[in-house]
Amino acid sequence: MNWLGRSVRAALRYAMTGLTAAAAVAVLVTGAAHADPLPAPSDKGQSAPYYVVTNSYNGEPEYLYEIAERFLGNGDRAMEIFELNKGRWQPGAQQVTKPEVIEPAWVLRLPADAKGDGVKTGVLPYFDPPAAGATGAASAPAPSAGATTEASPTPAAQAPASDSGNSWLAPVLIGLAALLVVAGLAWLALFLIRRQRAKKPKPVALAVMGDSDAWAVDRAARALATACAQQGRAVPDTIAVVLGPEAITIRLATPDEAVPVGWTVGDAGRVWSSTISEVQRAVVDNSLPAPFAQLVPIGLTGTGQVLLNLAQSGGVISLDGDADRVVELARAWSVRLARSPWANGLKVVRVGFELDTAERFAGVEAQTVADVARIAETNPGGGVLFLATPPRGHDLVTVNGLIDAPGRLWSAVVVKADEATWRVSIDAAGTVQTGLLPQRTSLRV
Repeated sequence: MNWLGRSVRAALRYAMTGLTAAAAVAVLVTGAAHADPLPAPSDKGQSAPYYVVTNSYNGEPEYLYEIAERFLGNGDRAMEIFELNKGRWQPGAQQVTKPEVIEPAWVLRLPADAKGDGVKTGVLPYFDPPAAGATGAASAPAPSAGATTEASPTPAAQAPASDSGNSWLAPVLIGLAALLVVAGLAWLALFLIRRQRAKKPKPVALAVMGDSDAWAVDRAARALATACAQQGRAVPDTIAVVLGPEAITIRLATPDEAVPVGWTVGDAGRVWSSTISEVQRAVVDNSLPAPFAQLVPIGLTGTGQVLLNLAQSGGVISLDGDADRVVELARAWSVRLARSPWANGLKVVRVGFELDTAERFAGVEAQTVADVARIAETNPGGGVLFLATPPRGHDLVTVNGLIDAPGRLWSAVVVKADEATWRVSIDAAGTVQTGLLPQRTSLRV
C-alpha cells in the first residue's frame, strides 16, 4: 500500500498549489509519470524466426534463459533474444523493456539459428503502439472540402452575448468539484491504508533475486564446474555464494587451496573468487550438472548478494524470528528455486502455505508430507521441501528419511522447527543472522 500513500500525498500537494484537478487525479491514480517508451525495432514486415510465449512450459512460467536454452541450445544467449526485442510492442500496449519480464502471448523475434518445436518462421507479427493522447479527449475532425460550418455552430457561437460576464463561473465550479473529488479519494485511500495496516500490522516485502542476477550466478557456477572438471577434480563442498558488482565468491565448507584456472584463493583456503569478466570469458560445458542446485538468496551485505547452499545442511533448516518474516522468507526461497536455471530438475514442494497466485510459484503445492514422499519416489533429481509447521510423529520420520536418503538429494526448510541442523533467523526489520557465515556478516533482505 506504500504506492497509495505516496499517491495521496502527491495529489493533495498538487491540489493545494493550484494545479489542475486533472493533474491531481492523474497523480493520485498512477503515483508517478509514465516513462517515455523505448524506440521499437525497425523490422516491421521482415521475415524471421519468432516464438509466441505460452502460459507455461513443463509446468513452469517461461523466461528468456529457458527459451534460449530450448531454441538456441545455450541459456547464456538469452540477452541476444532480449536485444532483438527490446522496445518491441506487444499485445495489450505492453513493451519489452526488461530481460526478466515476459508475458504469455508476447511475440519474441529469435536469432536466425533458432530451431525447435514452437519456433515459427515468417513475417513478424506487428502490434501498434498506443495512440498518442489515447486517454485524452478526441480532437474534433477538420471539416472536409466544401463543407460549411454554419450548419453546426460552436457552443460559443450559440451562447448569448449577455452571458459573457459570467464566463469565470463555470471554471471555478469545475475546479471546486474536482477538489472535492480529490479530497474524497484521498480520504478513501487513507481509510484503505489504515484498514490494511490493522489487518497486517507488520507488512513484509522481501526482495526476490531477479532473473538477470540468477543468470550471472548460474554462469559462474557452471564455469567453476567446467574448470574443476578440466583439472580432473570435483567442485568443493560450498556453503555460500556471494555475487558482487565485479566479482563472485564462494565460501567452502572445508579449506582447499587447489583452485582451478580462472579462480583465486583467500582466507586460508576458505574462499575462492573470480571476476565477473573472467566468468563471462570462461569456457562452459553445459552438459555438466549445475554444482549448486539448491542455492537460495538470503540477503545483501556490503560485498554483494549472498546465497546459501541448502544442500550442505545435512538436516532440517529452521527459519526462526519474526512470524511474518519467516513465512515470507520461506516463500521467497521457494519461488526463486522453482525459477532458477541452476535448479533444473530439482523438485520444489510446499506443504501448509496459503495459496497466493500473485507470487507465481512454479513448484508443487502438496497437501501432506506423505504426498511429498510419493513425489520423491518419482523424482531422481532430488528437491527441497518447505513446511509451514514443524513435522511431528510419522511426518517427522518421513522428512528425516528424505534428508538422510543416499546421495542426500533432498533438503527440508521448516518454519520454526523444533530441532534443526541449521538455523537462519530474521527479525521484523529484515536483518538475517546465521551462524554459517562469519559473525560480522549481517544481511538485509
